[in-house]
Amino acid sequence: MSAPRFVTAAGERLRQSGAGDRGSSVVELAILAPLMLLLIWMTIQYALYFQARQVALEAAQVGARYAEQYATKDVNWQTDAENAAKSYYTGLGTKVVGGLTATATSPAAGEVQVTVTGNVATILAGLPIHIQEVSSGPIECFRPDTAVGEAC
Repeated sequence: MSAPRFVTAAGERLRQSGAGDRGSSVVELAILAPLMLLLIWMTIQYALYFQARQVALEAAQVGARYAEQYATKDVNWQTDAENAAKSYYTGLGTKVVGGLTATATSPAAGEVQVTVTGNVATILAGLPIHIQEVSSGPIECFRPDTAVGEAC
């Protein structure tokens, strides 16, 4: 059984006038808009992650530079190196790393290491991103040019 003639004729007129595509852009937008928003959010989140890593690494490097210079001279070099890393981060005035902690250690003889850890600020709720950056180097020791010399 075929469709009545007036239904077929109405369908033909719709196809010829282009009215059969009416509303298709709304459907396309409903499908693509969430995907585009997700892509934009992920891009912003990656930028926050990248900046947080760079800030944490620089804070660790500042703490390690302090530790390298003062490990032989200062009894409290670990606390001071940790404070140097934290104060560097505070001085930046940024909030990309939450719960920043710094730990200064001496993993081997003549070496110092500062580890900075924290959580990246997120725009996607419920997505915890943890970072850890480490900077290490040799303990610097000045030895004057004398016949006796000085041990560090």
